[in-house]
Formats: sequence, structure tokens, C-alpha cells
Amino acid sequence: MNDDYSELVISQSLLDDIFVVRYLQDLSKEAIVVYLWLNMTAGKNEFDEKSVKTYRVIPEAKVKEALTELLGAKLIRASKDKFVLEDLKHREVEEYVKICKARGEAGDIPGMSNSDEHKMLSASISKTFFCGVMDYNYYRLIDKCLYEYRFEGTVCYKLFEEGYQKGILRKYNTMAGIASHWYEKGYTTAEKLEKYLEKNSLKERLVKLCSKTMRKHLTELDIVRINGWVDNLNANEELVAYAFRVNEFRTNLTLMHIETTLKKWFDLGIDTADKAAKLDEEEHKENARRATHRKGRSSAKWRTGAEAGLDTAESVPEKDSGDAEKKPVKKEKKAVSEYKAKSKEDDGGIPDDILDMFGDSNEDD
Repeated sequence: MNDDYSELVISQSLLDDIFVVRYLQDLSKEAIVVYLWLNMTAGKNEFDEKSVKTYRVIPEAKVKEALTELLGAKLIRASKDKFVLEDLKHREVEEYVKICKARGEAGDIPGMSNSDEHKMLSASISKTFFCGVMDYNYYRLIDKCLYEYRFEGTVCYKLFEEGYQKGILRKYNTMAGIASHWYEKGYTTAEKLEKYLEKNSLKERLVKLCSKTMRKHLTELDIVRINGWVDNLNANEELVAYAFRVNEFRTNLTLMHIETTLKKWFDLGIDTADKAAKLDEEEHKENARRATHRKGRSSAKWRTGAEAGLDTAESVPEKDSGDAEKKPVKKEKKAVSEYKAKSKEDDGGIPDDILDMFGDSNEDD
């Protein structure tokens, strides 16, 4: 048997615990396999995409994608046209020194009186969320939150509570990302954080409400739209539920219809379902009044000549033996003139333009 091959089989590849705790769960299967083989074969040496393909541990078509993923996770770094493995321990020490310097510059921890309380906080988090066995990476995260981000002790504890409730407690990168987000948004005190978490909870409830009411799975764009209702239109569960009620007559109801209704209410300063219901009732009354008014105008009846007091028998022209028409008698013109005068006093009479069909009553025979 080849001596080099035997040595490779029985040798040991030391893998940093940091990789297991901080990176493993966020990587794809292909990236994990490539990283393990790189630790076993490459060590501190440079390697390229071609050399990784020679391992034949994953399909060649996925090698580039796996290397890109390892680059994004900062487990390897590019060196010209080749790659090298990152020294995770060295980088961890540098970050720890940075935290220690921040601790010295920060002085007292916000919301905590001394380092003993800091130890109590760490011990409480370890006991509550990690059964008393918490990896040092999370101790480091606590230090970063307290000394670099200047979180109050309650905010730091809330971070781990959120991680536990959302099922991401063991995903270090995700937890660290949440802490960084809170810091960037300024949620460093319990009061500020509580308002943010309350609004976040409302958004989640509205997404469930809309999904249940519309009986469909919402897309990412739908969720962004619903979040905008909370941020920009001061929406709440009560208002959104009522907005669905007033739009239930639509055969193809969409979130755009709900948003249009919410925007109208927001512009009018309506922030409760009771106020919205009152406005809806007033609009219905106004619409009913206008409909009645239009109906009254369209149902006005025209009166016949007999109803108007015209003697139609005398207005019929006489014909001679040669069927030649004769002019209407003067009596008819007199009756028309009298009716015109009467119609000016009676709004329900025949309009003047219709009466003009009979000609001018003052015209001579």
C-alpha cells in the first residue's frame, strides 16, 4: 500500500469549534463537504476551482457555487486567482481584543451597575436558554451587545428570548444579525425595543389575518405591502378587518382594494373601526338621498293637452272638399297663450320650448 495514502487515511483533521457553532448550520450540504475536504487536504496552501473539482465529492457544476458560498461566509478568502482558508482562531482573537478595548472605554454597562451583574446576566441566559452549557461564542455576543452596542441588560436578555421563540437560538450568525439590526435602528433601550417589537408583532398578525381572510398563501410582495400599512397608514387589526368587510361585495378582492380603503381613512384621520363605520353609514345615507333625488327628477310626468286645459277639439284644422288644410283657428292660439302664462307660475308645467311648437300666440292669422 502507498505510504502517502496510508498516512492520509489515518491522519486527523482538526476542525475549529467556531465552525461548528457559528457557520455549519447556515451552509449548504455542498459547501460543508467542500470545506471539510479543504481542511483535510489544503491546510494553509492555496487552491483553485480546478483543484477542488479533482476531489469529485460534489458535482463539478456545483463547485463554483460552493466556493462562492464559502467566500460569502468568510471561511475562505481570495488571493489573486486562487483561494486560501481563513484562520478562524486568529480572527476570533482579534475580535475578542476589540471587545475588550470597547469594554474598557465603555465604563459601566447601561442598565447594570457592575461586572457582577454582567456575570449574572450571562449565567441567567446560559441557564434559561442553553441548559447551563452555552458556547463561548454566545458569551462573546453578550459582550458585544453590552460593551460595543451599548445595549441595556434587558435588551440583551430580550435578544436571546426572541431567538428562542423564533427557533433560531442555535444559529449564531442570525442572532448576531438581529443584534446588529437593533443597534443600527437605535433599539438599545427597553422602551425603544418594546415599541419596535410591538409593531413587528402587529405586522405578523396582519399577515395571518389577510392570509386567512383571502384564503391564500401570501407572497413576499404581499407581506411588504401589509408591512407598509402599519408603517405608513397607521393600520391595526380592527381597521384591516373592517376594510375587508366594506370590500366584501367585490368578486375579485385584492390587497390593493384594502389599501385604497385604508388610505382614504388615513387621509380623513380615521383610526378606529367605529369611526370608519360611522363614515360608511353617512356615505350610504348620502348616496341614498342622491338616488332618491335623481329618481324623483326622472319620474316627472308630462301632461296631455286635455290635462293642461287645452281644447284640442277646436284646434284640429278643418279640411275642405279638396282635402286642403286650413289654418288653425284663433281660439287655439288664445288657449296656448293662456297656458304659457299659466305654466310660468306652475313649475310642473310643460317647458316653453315644447309650447313653442304651437307658434307665437301674438302672431296674426
